[in-house]
Amino acid sequence: MKLLLLLPTLNEEDAIRALANEMPGEFEVLVVDGGSTDFTKEVALQHGWRFITQRYGNGKGCGIQTGMEEFLKRGHDHLGIIDADYTNDPGEVIQMLKFLKDNDLDVVLGNRNIVKQREYLGWFSVFINTLTSGIVSRMYGQKLSDIQTSYWVFNKKAVETIAPNIVANGFDIEYDLTYNAWKSGLKIGEVPVNFRRRIGYSKFHTSHRFRQIAHGLKYVYWSLVHLCRK
Repeated sequence: MKLLLLLPTLNEEDAIRALANEMPGEFEVLVVDGGSTDFTKEVALQHGWRFITQRYGNGKGCGIQTGMEEFLKRGHDHLGIIDADYTNDPGEVIQMLKFLKDNDLDVVLGNRNIVKQREYLGWFSVFINTLTSGIVSRMYGQKLSDIQTSYWVFNKKAVETIAPNIVANGFDIEYDLTYNAWKSGLKIGEVPVNFRRRIGYSKFHTSHRFRQIAHGLKYVYWSLVHLCRK
């Protein structure tokens, strides 16, 4: 299984230590770090994972863009992405990859359990995600329940297509990935996945909640513009 699993990190030593106990052995793990000041690097290297520092600046989006570029250099067939905070079960990447292959898809999103989202993320984040996912589903002509998901699997074609077009550098990266996959005509699907309480403190603060709205509106607008030009 030539799959690379990407973990963007920022001070996640305790979380990735817990993830290591659940990590399947079939694929390579790449940690792309945004400037951790704890022992994230040491824990990653202790478990035999590759560790690099992200390029282009701070933010999750920069980490994912860096990771996609590294993926394209290393000859893997598929790329998985999960949050490094323990909210995603790394074992589920296997069923997502199978779903992608069985259905001849380019991109698969993990549709996180909405009850657990409400419990661990709060009603506001879930409301914005549900609203934007509903709008985008109608515009794209395809049911997408969780466009802010942190769990993804891509084939190589999808990464080659999406990576050069990423403009998001922060938590809006999930909108960016979905938008670019749709705009490029890639085949997208989704599968249900678990969602867990994170380990450690969240980097998602109150100000980010208001940015959620702005980011969602921005990508809805861009999608409308693209539809009008088709």
